[in-house]
Amino acid sequence: MDEYIFVKSIVDEWDPIGLLNLGCPGDEYDPEIREIVALLPHVKSVDELALRIRQVLIKWFEEYLSIEVCYPVALKIWESR
Repeated sequence: MDEYIFVKSIVDEWDPIGLLNLGCPGDEYDPEIREIVALLPHVKSVDELALRIRQVLIKWFEEYLSIEVCYPVALKIWESR
């Protein structure tokens, strides 16, 4: 499966900010997803991926989710690599 499509399915299911649940368009997280996919070749661990996902969300939404909230998503993405 294309990495972008896979990461999109995980992030959309997670809906970290709750935007899709509010009825926002299905492409609401696409810029963030593209950024996360671009990080994948460079991260060295699932912990680093969780931190970087958190940083992406802070950058785009100023949403300060904890690492513990980001970790399960990072793990799901990491294990699929």
